[in-house]
This record gives sequence, structure tokens and C-alpha cells, in this order.
Amino acid sequence: MLATEEKSDVMRLDANPVPIAEPSEPYDIVEALSRKSRSRRSTTEVNSTTPVVPAERHDDHVPPPQRPPGPQGPVAWTPRPHTTYVDDSASEDAVNQQLMERGLVEFFQHGISSSSWSFFDQPAAARMCYIGTPVSNLAFLVSQERDGDANSNLHFPIPQIHRVLPWKPDSQSLPLQLRADSGSALSSLPQRDVRDALVDAFFDEIHPGFPVVDESEFRQSYAQKDAPPPLLLLQSILLVGAHVCQHPKVAQARSLVKAALFQRAKTLWDLRFENDRVTLVQAALLFSWHVENADTVSANAYYWISVACGIAFGLGMHRNLAATSTSVMPQSARNLFRRIWWTLFQASVLSSLDHGRPLLIRNEDVDQPPLTAQDLVETDGSMNQKIELSSFIHNSKLCEIIADALVLFSPGSIRKAGVLQDTSQIDARLAEWLLACPDGDGFYMLQLRLHYNIILLQLHRAVIQQSHEVNHHQSLELCNSAAESLMSTLSAICYTGAIRRCYFTGLTAIMAVGIHFSRALRLAIEKKSKLLTLQAQARLEGCFPIMKQMAPFWSTASAAMRLFQHILDGAKSRMATQFAVEQQVDETIDPAEHDSVNQNWEYIFSTLYPSATEPVWAFPAAGPEFGTEVGP
Repeated sequence: MLATEEKSDVMRLDANPVPIAEPSEPYDIVEALSRKSRSRRSTTEVNSTTPVVPAERHDDHVPPPQRPPGPQGPVAWTPRPHTTYVDDSASEDAVNQQLMERGLVEFFQHGISSSSWSFFDQPAAARMCYIGTPVSNLAFLVSQERDGDANSNLHFPIPQIHRVLPWKPDSQSLPLQLRADSGSALSSLPQRDVRDALVDAFFDEIHPGFPVVDESEFRQSYAQKDAPPPLLLLQSILLVGAHVCQHPKVAQARSLVKAALFQRAKTLWDLRFENDRVTLVQAALLFSWHVENADTVSANAYYWISVACGIAFGLGMHRNLAATSTSVMPQSARNLFRRIWWTLFQASVLSSLDHGRPLLIRNEDVDQPPLTAQDLVETDGSMNQKIELSSFIHNSKLCEIIADALVLFSPGSIRKAGVLQDTSQIDARLAEWLLACPDGDGFYMLQLRLHYNIILLQLHRAVIQQSHEVNHHQSLELCNSAAESLMSTLSAICYTGAIRRCYFTGLTAIMAVGIHFSRALRLAIEKKSKLLTLQAQARLEGCFPIMKQMAPFWSTASAAMRLFQHILDGAKSRMATQFAVEQQVDETIDPAEHDSVNQNWEYIFSTLYPSATEPVWAFPAAGPEFGTEVGP
């Protein structure tokens, strides 16, 4: 939100250079953000013959997208019909949101089946997508679209996900640190009541399962005006707090508030305005709670987690710092190191599972023992009872199993073995883990079930795809069971109003379920079974309300919803065509006995199972319906 002078006051609720000082004049965050959004909301979609005509605006002009001249001089360039461009008067955040929502669908429509690398753009500006190992959601989705062939091609063209930049930086593209008022902008904070709500939301709803900060030390500094916490850490905590905070001024403009806070924190990072490497690890991990844009390679969770890993390795966080180890480091610092490390380990494994990319942490490089209750003791000598130690330890153990499962599907393992290795040991360890998993319906117990069923589904669908065995009955049953369990767990999380507390794995889960149900729908159509087709359609549509509830917190859920709606629309079209042909055949065989009523299948499907309806909740009848948010 700080990309331009005009946007620098969006979150300027307290511009005093002393971070914790009270603002002299109250500032309405909702009105400021809403006004900025209204003034910069337009986007334009053009075809191959209509030039881009920017809407009238009052800010500085940003040059429209154009291909830079190559070695032979300027090259004529004509936009393609399928390419989407955005009005250059739109804010950077609006541009990113537009491109993020449309990019996945355009990749599915054109990139997977494209035979030309430059389908989406001119060769000089073509972008590339690596789909990951077979266990990832994207790789499996691509393989289904290409009739099970996923290994022949791992790289595909994708549409642009960034605004086209001028060759020479102008005043609008210069980083914030090059401007005279950057110090004031970076130290601007929300007004006190909003700021306190953001801090409390972080420590109450995120930190118990993501304990990367010493809460007692932070709150002690936060209460002091003359010795506030590091500015980078403070802005990062406010960012993650905005992810879950229910303060009215935050909830009404959540995405804009998060974007503003992220830009401030990231600019501090880019300025290297922090010398404490522990703070850098903390900030990088906290950044993984925000989706900056559609770029999953040089931005967002996997990128920031990898940055945190590099710094943590340099600090030796992966080495034994338990109470029984020999170290001159103060015990409270060792405890913080260990909490950060095991949080980082979980995040890195789950991110690798999500994207199908190499593990960032190898077990053979680590000798850090699991957490114990003693590791919850903070700098003031008290034990932080809010940290969910039991679920945290179980999640760490599960991530160790997931890491070993990912190794089986790594290119090196498959190359050495020649075939996919036996997964029975992984299955046995998962079963043992499940038997030892504590019972409960709290959020962190539900999150454990979520992570367990994610690996179960993604592991065994990859087994079905990669193995040469004909009979995959057991793996198929496990996939079906895991998909239903994921839906049930996500539904329970939505029911309690805790969907905002989900890490990016919530989106991993609903993507895996949507892909599984899409495959079931495809197979049902191929079998020409009307009942199975209707059943699969209803299950896929049941994912939409969950994605809708997830979208305000993880904007990529909107892109997923667009993708599966596109898949569903295509399936409905095929169903209507197929059943219409069957009807014509039936009429030809026995027209006298055929029902005279015109069977308009497209109409039947649209009325019987309307898209994205909210089904009655799978809980007691007296409870609230699906869309109602209850609880903390």
C-alpha cells in the first residue's frame, strides 16, 4: 500500500516517529481504505482489436503495458484475445488481485494444453510454471487434464501475474526507501485501540500454534514508550494479527489493511532495517501468513520460509539446544530458538507438500530434540500456558512422516530405485501416529486431522498414478475416506468460526478435495452413470461455501473457486451433451414408449444442484446453518 505517495497515508493512524506513542488525531482506517479503494478500482479487459484506454484519473501516469524493444529495435505487438490486461490507474493491490484470481483459470484453459511456450505472451516476456512432484495438488491436476500424463512435461507457460514495468524506473516504481518521508510512513501505526486488538488477536489466535515470539518480552516492550519492540517485528505481528482480528475497522477492510501492513514490514526488510537475525527469522515466518500476489516462486509462503531457513541454519537453530545440552546461551533464548525451529520445520514441510518442491530441511542435518514443557518458559520465568504444546508436538511428529513420504516421491529417489518405492512403512507410521493422536474438537485438534488427511489423500492419489499395479482398491478407498474427512473437518472449522485461524494448509486441503471430487466427476461422466455424476457434482459444489468463507483470509481461495467453477461448467456441458445424445438414441429405438416430456438436462442440473449453494450443516438440526460464523 506504500507504492505511491498517495497511498502512504492509508494506514497512517499514528505517524509519530516513536512507534508506541498515542496518535494526536484519531484516524478512521475504514473510511481511508474505502476511499482509496473506490478511487482506484477500475480494471479493463480488452480483446485483440480494442486498444487499452485508461480510465480518467488524477494521479501520475504509469505507462501502459508494452513490449520492450529487442536487439533489432522495436517489434510490433498486438494483444491476444485471451490475454487480460488491467487499467494502469488501478492500485498495485487491485492489479495483483485481478491477476491472481484469473491466472489459475487461464493456465488451466490454455497453459496445460498449449504446444507453444509463448502462448500467453511474447517470447521475451514468457513466464514459466513448474508443477512440482506428483504428490502436489497442481501436478495431479495437470496430470488429470492431460489424461494421466504428468511426467512428460514439468514446465508449462503461464499468464503474466505482474504489472509490466517500464525499462527505466520512474517516480511511481521507486521503492519507498528512496523517498523523503519514508521514515514517517514506515513508523506509522494504527490507532491505539486497533493496534491493541491486532496484537491481542495474534497472541490469542495465532501464537498458541505458531510460537515464534517471546510473548512476555514483547508485551513488556510494547507497554513501554521509550523502549518499544523492534519495528520490523511489531509491523509483522500487526500483519498476522490483521489476518484474524475481529475489530470492526479491520474486519471491514481486511485485505487492504493487511496489504498496507505488509508493504511497511517488507520495506523495512528490504531496507535491512534490522540487525537482529532472530527477528529476521521471526519476520520471515510471519510473512508466510500473507499472500502478496500470485507469484509462488519469488514471493509468498515457500519463498519466505526458505529465507527463514537460511538464516536459521546460520544461527544454528537446527542444533541441539535442549536443557540437557551443553551451551552458554541463556535458557530463555534457547527455549525461543527451539520454539522457532520446530515452527519453521512444520511450515517448511507443509509448504513443500503444498507445492511439490524440495524439502528445505533434511532430517539428517538436524539434531534438535522435540519440544518439552520446559521450552515454554519465557524471559520473565513464567510458562506460557497458551501455547498448545500437545498438538504442536504431534504436528511436528506428523511433519517428520510427511517429510519422509515426500522423499519417496523426490526425483532422486525415483531415479535411484527405478520405480516408486513401497509406501507401506509410511502407512504404518501414519496409522501409529493416528492411534497416538489425542482426542478433542478444539481448533488445533481439527488442524491435526486436517494435516493428517491431506498427506493421506495426496500420498495415495500419487501412488495410484505412479504405481504400475492394476489394483489400487485400497489406495482409492483411502483417498475417498480422506476427502470426506477433510470436508467434515473443514466444515467443523467453519462451523466454529475458526476458518480465519487456518494456516495456508487450509487452502491446500480444500484444493486437494476439489481435485479429488473433480476426478470423480470426470470418471462418472466417462462411465455414463447419471447417478454417480449427480453425486460427484454435488460433492464438488459442496466445496464452494468453504472456499467462500476462506477467501477473506486467503485471497487465493477466490482463484481456486474460479478454477473449480470452470471445471464444473465444463462438466455440466459434457453431461448435457452426453445425456441429450442418449435421449436421441432412446427415441430412435422406441419413440412410442418414450416419455414425451422434453428432458432439458442443462436446466435440470442447474436447478437440481445450483452452483455454490450452501448445504444444510452436517451438525444437529438446531445448530446454525453453514454460512453462520460462530465462536471466537
